[in-house]
Amino acid sequence: MAQQPRATILLDPAHGGPDPGAHLPNNVLEKDVTLAFAARLRTALANANFAVIATRDADPSVSFPPDQRAGIANHARPAACILLHATDSGNGVHVVTSALSAAEPQRTIPWDTAQTATIPQSLSLSTELQAAILGAKLPVLLTRAYTRPLDNLTCPAIAIEIAPLDNSGASPTPVTNAAYQQRIAEAVAKAIAAWRDHTTAAPQTGAAQ
Repeated sequence: MAQQPRATILLDPAHGGPDPGAHLPNNVLEKDVTLAFAARLRTALANANFAVIATRDADPSVSFPPDQRAGIANHARPAACILLHATDSGNGVHVVTSALSAAEPQRTIPWDTAQTATIPQSLSLSTELQAAILGAKLPVLLTRAYTRPLDNLTCPAIAIEIAPLDNSGASPTPVTNAAYQQRIAEAVAKAIAAWRDHTTAAPQTGAAQ
């Protein structure tokens, strides 16, 4: 029996080029953290038998606005889009889905509400992420927000924002910590694999005549 083609996941490391994102402690820029985390997540997803593409694999020399990122993602038609961010506030991993309400697919897709047709799948993915991240003994916060390019994506999509890890009185683990990023990447890959398996498994309705 022929193998099914590997599902494609698109990673969007936020910011880049003239847009540094958040200025984190020790002169660290968010755009560099998201790129480093994307590399770890790419490897973890490849090990889980996904094909992986990204909006950027390096720091662009020109502006890279949200609408351009969404256009790249929608043209690629991946199984899911994962937007990557980093922050110096909060604790653990923040998982964000669009706050738009679910709606039936339309013949013409409005740009500002493109995500509405896949909100149920996006919420299902966020639930898998919550379970996997908690299973990795990391704190996780699920939220919803109106934000670009999340609202403009036509595939199931979530944003992952890495925050420092509170160590109960000891110094927090920074978002730049390689081992911390790796734990998150492996949990995210596990969650996406579980989501893939649940969404592709279809009940048998009977044999063909």
